[in-house]
Amino acid sequence: MKIKKEFVTPYLVFIFLIVGVTGALMFFHILDDYTKVVHEFLGLSFVVFAIFHIRMNWSSIKNYAKKKQLLLPSIAILIISIAFIVGGKMHGNLEDQILEKFVKSPVSDSFKLLNGDYQQAADILKKNNIIIDDPSKSLEEICVKNGKSPEEIVELILK
Repeated sequence: MKIKKEFVTPYLVFIFLIVGVTGALMFFHILDDYTKVVHEFLGLSFVVFAIFHIRMNWSSIKNYAKKKQLLLPSIAILIISIAFIVGGKMHGNLEDQILEKFVKSPVSDSFKLLNGDYQQAADILKKNNIIIDDPSKSLEEICVKNGKSPEEIVELILK
């Protein structure tokens, strides 16, 4: 089966536009709840269509490589990518730091953050067979005791 440029290119262009726009929206934290899923799934489809595009244009790409026109862009993108990775690791992820504190704090405090009422959150978990015998225990300890992840417990409370 031969895939034609007339099929791949329009999809690739449109997917690129949507991934670019959703990426910019995510960068500025605009409509994050909506853009993240679209960005991730269309990002995967972008990779698939890009592979088709590269395959169809392989001879042109080889010519660019022979003329060393790919060398500078590839080095520049590699250096920029490494800088972002290293910078991100050195700076730390604020969301991860907040989640770490949330999971290690007493459930009596962390549940108040989720819905404002510890007792209501505890009742929801009790109905779902999640036992909290001591409100001073951390969410992490409750998770281990009940064989649940913090995400599962938070999701139950926020339903």
